Amino acid sequence: MIGIAALTAALLQACGGGSGSSSNASVRVINATNSHASIDLLANLSSASTGTARDTAGAFVSVGEGSIALQVNDSGAGTSLSATTTTLTKDQAYSLVAYDYDGAVKLALLGENATAPASGSAQWRVFNTALGAGSLDIYLTDTATDLATVSSPNFTLNSSTTVTASSLITVTPGTYRVRVTGTGNRSDLRLDMPSVTIGNQQSAVLLLTPTVGANLVNGGWLLQQGTLSVARNDNARVRLISAVSGATPVAASAGGVVISAGSASPTVGDYVTVPANGVTVKIAGVTVDTASLVLAGGSDVSLLVHGDPATATATAIVDNNFPSAVPSNVKIRLLNGLTGAPLGLILNADFAVLANNVAPGQASQPALTAANTAMRVEVTSSVSQQSLYLQSALNIAGGGVYTMFMLGDSAAPVGVFRKDH
Repeated sequence: MIGIAALTAALLQACGGGSGSSSNASVRVINATNSHASIDLLANLSSASTGTARDTAGAFVSVGEGSIALQVNDSGAGTSLSATTTTLTKDQAYSLVAYDYDGAVKLALLGENATAPASGSAQWRVFNTALGAGSLDIYLTDTATDLATVSSPNFTLNSSTTVTASSLITVTPGTYRVRVTGTGNRSDLRLDMPSVTIGNQQSAVLLLTPTVGANLVNGGWLLQQGTLSVARNDNARVRLISAVSGATPVAASAGGVVISAGSASPTVGDYVTVPANGVTVKIAGVTVDTASLVLAGGSDVSLLVHGDPATATATAIVDNNFPSAVPSNVKIRLLNGLTGAPLGLILNADFAVLANNVAPGQASQPALTAANTAMRVEVTSSVSQQSLYLQSALNIAGGGVYTMFMLGDSAAPVGVFRKDH
C-alpha cells in the first residue's frame, strides 16, 4: 500500500515535456461540476477558452508564465463561478479541474508533466478533490478480479481538508477496473469504474470528484495531456426513516436492493447503497405510491415514510453530508417526522435557534454551530415552549454532520439524534 502525499508544488509541477511555448505555459479546463453544463476559462480576466461541456476536458491554451489569475464562468456569462491565482511554469502543461463542493464551484490545478515511463510499461496516480467522502481505499485490478481476493489497496487516501495527490505507480499497459471503497471496508463501495485503459508509456490520473451527497464519489480517467473518460456515480445511499403511527412496520427497496426488510415505527435506519432509480415502499405489506420518487446518482437520501398507515406518504429528503470547512464547527438539521397535530418544530443548540417552524414531512437546511463536548440540544413546537426533546450534555465532535429526528405521534414524540457523517 502506498500512502498519499500532500498536494505539493513538486508533484503538481513535475519535470517533463509540456505543450507550452518557450515563454508560456499551457492550461486546459476540466468541467467536473455537477450542475454547470458548460464553462469558460479566463486567464488574467481575458478569455482563454470557451464552451467546455460538463464531463469533458477543454483544449490546451497558451497562457503566460508566473503568477496567473485563473477563473471559470458559466459559458457566455460575465459572473465568476470561481477563481484562483497560481504560479505557472513555462513549457509546462496543466489542467484546471472545476468541481462542485457543498454547493460552490472549487478549482484545483493538476500538473500534466510526468516523465514518460520506460517502453513496455505505464503509470498512474490519484488526484482527489472528493474531500467530503473521508478516508478512501483505491484498487486497480484486472476487470474480473473479485475484490475480496485482493490483499491490500493500491492507495489509501486519509481524510483531508485539502486536495491531495499520490505518487505514481508503474503498471503493465492494458485495461483495468477501478474501485473506490471506504478505508478498511471493501463492502463500502463508493465508485466502480469497470473498464479503464492505459497504453504503452502513457501516464494516467484517476480524478476523484464530489457527488451531490458527499459520501459517494465520481471518477475520471485522464490520460496525460490526452483524453478524459468520466464515470458518474449511478448509485445512491438511502436510509429508511419509518415514522408511521401505531408502530406499523415499513419495508423499502430500490433496484432489487433491500433498504429495510421491515422496520417498526419509529426507526431511523442506516444508509444502504442502491441503484439510483425508483424506490418501492410497503406499509404492513401494502405498496405505497412512490411513482414521483426518483433517486439522483451520487445522492444521500433520507426516505421518510410517515402518517397514518392508511394514508401515509413517502418523501425523499436529500441529505447534505458535506462536513463543515471549519473543523471546529458542526452541521445540524432538524427532520420533522411527527404524525397527528401539524406541529412546526424549532431546534435550538446551546440556546441558539438552528431551525425554525419545520413542518411535518420536511427537514431544515443544515446549520453551522460550534462543536461542544457538552452541547445542549432542545426541540420545541411553534405553539408551545415545552421541550419535546432535551439533552443538556451531548458530546458533539467538530467536523461532524448531524440530524435531529423527531418521530412518532405528536402527543408522544420520540427524538433521535444521529451523526450522519
